[in-house]
Amino acid sequence: MILQHQAAYYYMSANAERPAEIIEILNSDRPYVQVPMREEDVMLEAFFVRDMSAEEIQSHGNNQVWQIFGTWGELIDDHLKLHVNDYVLAELFHYKNQYPLPEGMAA
Repeated sequence: MILQHQAAYYYMSANAERPAEIIEILNSDRPYVQVPMREEDVMLEAFFVRDMSAEEIQSHGNNQVWQIFGTWGELIDDHLKLHVNDYVLAELFHYKNQYPLPEGMAA
């Protein structure tokens, strides 16, 4: 099943080599993603899926694009620039406590 123009969010927890991060996949086509790692690949399940903004569609078309965010502030700043709906941002931000990143949201 292809979810055209959907953005999906996956949480990669921290390990000894790297801090936690959120992986956003634009034009995601499945609820799970396999992330290649040095020791063994990791399978992640999307914790949030949304429709892409018009700016994201114009910028990326139908290409699948992976973006990695190390802080919630980076994610929100990126999404504000791309005019992601405020309601959607508020819904996504509800996951901040459930999926902690190294730094908190910038004030």
